[in-house]
Amino acid sequence: MSLIVEKFKARLIRTNHPDWLHIAVDANNENQFYIVGNGGMGTTISASIESYLPEIKVSVISMINSEELIKDEKVNLLLDRNILVHYLSPVHQEET
Repeated sequence: MSLIVEKFKARLIRTNHPDWLHIAVDANNENQFYIVGNGGMGTTISASIESYLPEIKVSVISMINSEELIKDEKVNLLLDRNILVHYLSPVHQEET
């Protein structure tokens, strides 16, 4: 899957848009990230961050280190993978 970092970041803050993306981190392995998107009909679809260009993971790590992304303490079930995750939210989200 190919996304450039700028487009990725733009989709990350589009909370009320059909092509939104979220970042999730495995609740049991903080080194495993997932990119979660709109699967349609109220569902989500996710992929391991390793499925994307390496620059995407570098960008996510940088955003975490600079506190642009913060971890939600609430644990959520990522249904399509049947694993528990924490979502990472952008500090400044787009107003829609």
